[in-house]
Amino acid sequence: MQLSFPSVSPFLELVQQAERNSKNIILRDHSLGVAATAGQLLYNVSLLRNKLRTALLQNGMYDARNDNEDKFIFLLAPPGWEYVVSMLTIFSLGAAMSAQSIVIRPEEMKRLFKLSKALALLYAPAFSERVDAIRALCAESDSGVNPKLSFVEIQTAYPDGLGSHTYEAEPSTRSTTDQMGSLFFTSGTSGNQKGVVHSYQALLASARERIETWKLTENDVVLNQKPGNWMGGIFGIIPSLMSGACLETCAGVFNPRWFWDRVSQGGVSVFDIAPTGYDRLAQYFDEHIAGLPPPQRESYIQGMIATRVAGVSGSLLPPHTQKRWTDLRRGKPLLNLLGSTEATLICSMKWENPKYTDMAVPGVEVKLVDGEMRLKAPSMFLRYLSDDPMQTEKAFDSDGFFKTGDCAEKLGDSYKLYGRANIDVLHFWGFTLHTGEIEAALFSLPYIASATVLSLDDEEYQERAAALVQMKPSFQSKQPDLKTLRNDLTEGTGLFLFKQPTVVCWLREGEAIPLTVNGKISKKEARQRFFGDNWRSNERVEVLNLKDMEYWRIGGLC
Repeated sequence: MQLSFPSVSPFLELVQQAERNSKNIILRDHSLGVAATAGQLLYNVSLLRNKLRTALLQNGMYDARNDNEDKFIFLLAPPGWEYVVSMLTIFSLGAAMSAQSIVIRPEEMKRLFKLSKALALLYAPAFSERVDAIRALCAESDSGVNPKLSFVEIQTAYPDGLGSHTYEAEPSTRSTTDQMGSLFFTSGTSGNQKGVVHSYQALLASARERIETWKLTENDVVLNQKPGNWMGGIFGIIPSLMSGACLETCAGVFNPRWFWDRVSQGGVSVFDIAPTGYDRLAQYFDEHIAGLPPPQRESYIQGMIATRVAGVSGSLLPPHTQKRWTDLRRGKPLLNLLGSTEATLICSMKWENPKYTDMAVPGVEVKLVDGEMRLKAPSMFLRYLSDDPMQTEKAFDSDGFFKTGDCAEKLGDSYKLYGRANIDVLHFWGFTLHTGEIEAALFSLPYIASATVLSLDDEEYQERAAALVQMKPSFQSKQPDLKTLRNDLTEGTGLFLFKQPTVVCWLREGEAIPLTVNGKISKKEARQRFFGDNWRSNERVEVLNLKDMEYWRIGGLC
């Protein structure tokens, strides 16, 4: 059978792999039990492509010749076999992929359909009931969703036993320069959720940068445990396909036990997860691995040490997390991978360099304006998709620099980030506080297992630094009060009094700091769930009475 594909990456590389080494496994989905070669992957892309194109044509929802219209095709599938087949299918039709959370509510999906004017929804069979609810909601007369929107179930042939194929490049009738590649939605942890549109060329440029930086080859294994609806998820996938490395996945939910077991088997070259993921891995290690016999425990540790790129992305890397993992990996630190949904990868660390110096991605320009980091990057997004038509224009300054919203300080030739201005920086009684610094001090106390610091509005003092804290199990019977916590911070960390929390809520057994599906701490949800609008009268919340404290005693000038 002859299969034809666009003469662009990653199809070019996949065809070359299929012709050069037909038995090489490039994808292992441990959840579905699928191990596929490049040829088997391309065959399934061809099958699904025919099915999707037929559905779109029947509904009059697709015209390949019209390059002026948005072509967004939504995807509901965990990262793995079905996701990769669907992603390539969408790209091969010249459309842009918009992968959604596998736990998305039908009401939210309807809203995104209306906003994007989606052509279709591709979905894994495991989510058929959820899609039925989405379909019913969209069918209502006042839904605002295009009634011709196609719902297409992902169907693939099990890879084993497929015959040989030949391949040809499709005649190019359009330029990929103008093709859109993806529509991802921001997490909403630092502001209103927005759709971020990237060009296909930007996706490829960012993938090539990762391949070059990490020196990915066919001998590597990339372990991907990130949700597919996150920009960081797709950038564990495309570089693997283009380089010939084997992509390994396991369902769409981060599983510390599975992750540790896979790493202990050896052979993993690259992975990156959020800081909270590393904290969960550390907790699992302490509870289930640390007490194993030395030879068995050592296999887990050596697997982590042997991983060439153990990256961190999604949010700022706290010092306590870096220290714990540098010690565990016996001197090999985690690699900080700074990026954003809008600009993709901005800065990484050279894993070959023993000092692991932060290095800006080539082509990235940085400037500071009133403490805010602003960027120009070769992989910058095309535009926002939101209800505000001026959203994109407002995101850039007059010189074309993107306003990141991140607070930073230039130290020599480097920049020190303090986090998002609207969630990680607060103003208290005339002082500027950085939540990351306070959280680092809290984690240094021996009895604290997890903590996050957020702001609470205060009419008299502007904003309060509120700590949501969880005790380690062995210390739970000795929970301190707020005054003792502040004394411990002073004596144990030297944190200035004005930087210390003035509000605290202690988590109870079975409670946890809320996370988004992307693994980021949701300070918005934490604030509402544990403090509420009337936090002063919340019986679980302890508040420091600042009327009894003189301003100069906490570091203020009189």
